[in-house]
Amino acid sequence: MEVSGKLKPKKTLSLSRGSAEDFLLFCIPCDRDGVRVPAKGYCLTCTEHLCDTCYKHHKKQTPSRHHILLDQDSMPTTPSVPIVKDEFDSCDDHEDEKLKFYCRDHDIVVCSVCTTIDHRTCNVEYIPKLSKYILDSEELNETMTEMKALEDNYKSQIKRVKDEIKAISQNHDDVIKAIRQFRIEINTCLDKMEKRVVKEADNILLKQQTNLNVLSMEVQTITNELVEKQARLHKLIQKNRLDKLFVEMIDAKKRLKEMRARQKQHSLTDDFQTVSFVKNMYIVDVIDRHQKLGELITMNTSMVTQYTDKTLKLEVVEDINSSSLGEKISDITGMDVLQSDKMVVCEFSKRKVKCFDTVQKRITSEIQLSKSPFDLAAITTDKFVVTVPDERSIHFMSLTNRQITSDLQVNVNERCHGIACSRAKIVVSCIAVPGKVLVLDLHGKILQSLSGDTILFSLPYYIVVNSAGTSIYVSDRGNPVMAIKQFDWQGNVTNTYQPTQDGENLRDICELDDGTFLVCMNQDSGDNLRRVSDNCKSCKITINEKLGNWYPKAVAYCRKTRKLYVSYHEKMSPLSTRPKYRIKVFSVDWC
Repeated sequence: MEVSGKLKPKKTLSLSRGSAEDFLLFCIPCDRDGVRVPAKGYCLTCTEHLCDTCYKHHKKQTPSRHHILLDQDSMPTTPSVPIVKDEFDSCDDHEDEKLKFYCRDHDIVVCSVCTTIDHRTCNVEYIPKLSKYILDSEELNETMTEMKALEDNYKSQIKRVKDEIKAISQNHDDVIKAIRQFRIEINTCLDKMEKRVVKEADNILLKQQTNLNVLSMEVQTITNELVEKQARLHKLIQKNRLDKLFVEMIDAKKRLKEMRARQKQHSLTDDFQTVSFVKNMYIVDVIDRHQKLGELITMNTSMVTQYTDKTLKLEVVEDINSSSLGEKISDITGMDVLQSDKMVVCEFSKRKVKCFDTVQKRITSEIQLSKSPFDLAAITTDKFVVTVPDERSIHFMSLTNRQITSDLQVNVNERCHGIACSRAKIVVSCIAVPGKVLVLDLHGKILQSLSGDTILFSLPYYIVVNSAGTSIYVSDRGNPVMAIKQFDWQGNVTNTYQPTQDGENLRDICELDDGTFLVCMNQDSGDNLRRVSDNCKSCKITINEKLGNWYPKAVAYCRKTRKLYVSYHEKMSPLSTRPKYRIKVFSVDWC
């Protein structure tokens, strides 16, 4: 067994610098000269162990003869840990001066000349005095915690970029398969047209892959820097190099601020677009007049940003009424955003579909229908679909040259209400016995009917598909239980959100950036906007003002502008003959 303060058994004393195993306690001054000698005493003033020779000289030399010394029997039995004195970096503006001071007002390290010239009125402190407490400081802990959190965020983003690259590659493969299948259905003389559309798809793929790869490289570079800086800070902590640690921490804070600013540029805010192949239905009859096998249409499938355990913060920014719009608003039962400044709405009682300019606050175009439209969903930035319950049909519409046109009417033989579009598929909720959900392709062909005992809809109303395209959500307004139901593409119910209060009336649903859903309700309490997670759990939401008795119906969200649009009517007063309809605009954030 080794005894503290003594040589190890059967070890020969070496005057050359040995390993840490030569002695448990050794003379610190001699160790600095490269010679390791066993300690025979200790100086409380210097906090260093001393050998016989240094112990005797310590008593005699003028600078140290008044120091408090302990002999071998009284000295500490644990090794001395000297505080490493860092060499300060030179000032960029004054090469002969060292950066030994910290300006609290400007949060930078400066030299004595800088202090005299530029920081005379500032709160400047001496770094060696401050660095004594850095290991226990909350500032160091917060800085390193922020760096680790930012590193994790970037690593997560790298994974999401790779997943998106894989998804668009798979989407590209699906498009090519559809192109070639249609090519077989006609005849072999369409080779030239096929090459053109395949090349167009390849160019879209190449452009998206290039953008994502560049983003991945930039994010990886910043992640590497974060890992390197954290390792440097940990190393300085282990070596107890407090001054250097303080300087590195200040630099790390500065870089963190820059990185956080750049993180917004690196976030995946742009809508990466998937591609679907739409057959040209006239190609059989007029093949000589067509130059393409079909069209490639892009659909927004922007990736969800995670805001785990954060509260949705809604702030009312505008209330659009008849006077601000220039014409009377009726009951808007459906709405969706086509572009950041273009929104289409269904005015049920007027039997109209209108395009609303969200910047100029005016109606730019409209189309009159023979029956009342109920809901609509964007397919692309200029194409959308509309349900018309009394016709038992859906209309494919386009917005071109500020005109809305009905391109195709498809009879579905059901009273269709809610509608949504996701990854080249259209889903429609239908009020039937029992209720059902229809799945159609972009030509209106019914691919699937989800109904019967597996879903048990009473009164399916509005419908939405999550961004990942994995789950469908329906607001079921029927008795005895009103609920939001989540189910898969095979018709299996996976989760249910049931409101806590009786008499609540479920309306429209929309997905937000973080993958949670906003649900509209009609009840007298005024608590008519609810936030639900992707697995149908209640989530936090705050609104900056009390909205009173208002009854929201349809909702639409623009990811690019982070604006939420909610159509609603106010509670009727005894003197009112009909309710007042409006659109409330919210800004969306998380806290």
